[in-house]
Amino acid sequence: MTEKEKIRKAVLKLREELDQEEAVQRSKSVLRHLENLPEYRNAGLVHTYISAKPNEVDTIMLIARSFARGKRIAVPVITDKKERKLETSELMNLGDLADGPFDTKEPKVFDAVSLDEVDLFIVPVVAADRNGNRIGWGMGYYDRLLQSQKRPIVALAYNFQVVDAIESSDMDVKVDYIVTEDEIIKTGARR
Repeated sequence: MTEKEKIRKAVLKLREELDQEEAVQRSKSVLRHLENLPEYRNAGLVHTYISAKPNEVDTIMLIARSFARGKRIAVPVITDKKERKLETSELMNLGDLADGPFDTKEPKVFDAVSLDEVDLFIVPVVAADRNGNRIGWGMGYYDRLLQSQKRPIVALAYNFQVVDAIESSDMDVKVDYIVTEDEIIKTGARR
């Protein structure tokens, strides 16, 4: 088992052990911090994952709150599982969601959005370190999607998901910010 796999397993166990109400409260704290981030406040089009995994930071709340603020939302859609390819679709409302691959949610209708239109990317993490390295589910979908992005990338995580160090490769895309229930970590990784 690699070091990344060990970290993934340990952190997922901690996340799975969270009481559901505790996860909701922690998610609300994470979102309050995110809403104070100027990059989020100034974003017109936010690209975010749709939370569907047990006790993941709840982006359904984020999407609803973003719509209420007049923001547009773009979400990832798996368009090629073999090539591990994500594309971006605009989400018009939360009622437009359907089940997708890997226990995810996707829009019922694909409405392509250019990545150039996106002001801020919010990505899922299993773990991250203060240098902007992240561990996801190990399939590289987001690394491919964000390889050449210059816009800010934010990871939403609970405090215990921030670990001391994560090995990274040239293919791994780092995050600019990690937002937890207690802090906003500016990694300085890509600037």
